[in-house]
Formats: sequence, C-alpha cells, structure tokens
Amino acid sequence: MKTIKELMQWRFACQHFDAEKKISEDLLKDLLDTARLAPNSFGIQAWKFIVVTDMELRKKLMPACYNQPQVMEASALVFFCARTDLTGENGVIARHVKLSHDVQGRSDAQSAGFSKMLNDVANSKSPEELKTWLQKQVYIPVEALILAAAEKEIDSCPMEGFSPAEVAKVLELPEYIHPTVLVSLGYRNMEQPKKVRFPLEEVVEFRN
Repeated sequence: MKTIKELMQWRFACQHFDAEKKISEDLLKDLLDTARLAPNSFGIQAWKFIVVTDMELRKKLMPACYNQPQVMEASALVFFCARTDLTGENGVIARHVKLSHDVQGRSDAQSAGFSKMLNDVANSKSPEELKTWLQKQVYIPVEALILAAAEKEIDSCPMEGFSPAEVAKVLELPEYIHPTVLVSLGYRNMEQPKKVRFPLEEVVEFRN
C-alpha cells in the first residue's frame, strides 16, 4: 500500500481520460463514502456531493464547464456543493444536532446548548460570509476523494473552471445548494507530466 506522500506523487490533474474505461458503481460509492468521512467545522457536514455519469446531462453541462474535455471523457463527475440551509426546523444544524443526540447519547440539555452555539455561529455571519465559510469546508472532502481515488489508481482532476450559476441551472439545484468544486474521475489517457513544486525550504518556515 502506498503512503499518502507516494499517492500525492502519483496523482496529477488529469486533463484527458480514457472514455471507454469506467469506474464500477460499487467502487465509486466507496470513494464517495470516504469523502463523506472528511473533517469539517463542528462536524455539521453542510455539503452535497452530486455525481453525474449520464452522458446527455454532461452534454448540457459542457458550456457551463467551458467545454473542457474532462467533462465528457471522465468516468464520473462529482460536483462538491456547499449548502447554506443551516438554520430552521429542517435545516442542517437541527438535523445534525438530532443525529449527534442519537449517535453520541447526548442529553437534552447538551443538545440544546450545542444547537444554540451552532445557530449563534450561523446567525453571526452575513449570507456571503456564511457561503464563503461553508465553501471552504467543501475542499476537505475534495482532497479525501482525490487521495482515495489515487489509492485505487483512479485519476482525478479538481476543477473550479465552471460557472456555478449555470451548473446549478442545468442540475436544477435549489438556491441553497452552491456548486463549488468539480472533480472528474477516471483513468488517464495521457502521459503524467513531471510534478512542479517549490522546494520544502521555500514553502515551509520553522519558528523554533
């Protein structure tokens, strides 16, 4: 089994995939299940992973994704979305508090305190601040998916090059679901380029 560092060395942003080679449904679900376990602020999981494999739908997404070849060539597309429906009776916070109460055996008083704290955090932010905060969280499961895929020698390409508004329109998403990052998954159909990274000494500064 490769180490995480070896997986990072192996992977690259794959620009061209073998369109004939597909990821099995079971394997794809397992990769996404790994991404689901990623860390996030307060554990509230204010995200949605939308998987697109249908070719007709992908054709509709092409203009919104600036006609990048990965959209049609990859075995699957995964849109990582932040969701801003945190508050309210059926919001993410309420559902997370209930799940935490049931799974972790919290008392009613603990759950009430937890709920108040989370709602205070959410309500302290402007709509734009809330969206930005939650979109930052989405990048963590993105990395988890990329590494999980690399472990299975599945290639990936994380992409911000798309119109979130147009993607949301094509996918008919509610206004509280915000497409943030697209990860295309499949098997490479190109040579791996040499990795270009600044040296450790330039990137890392120790304050001993």
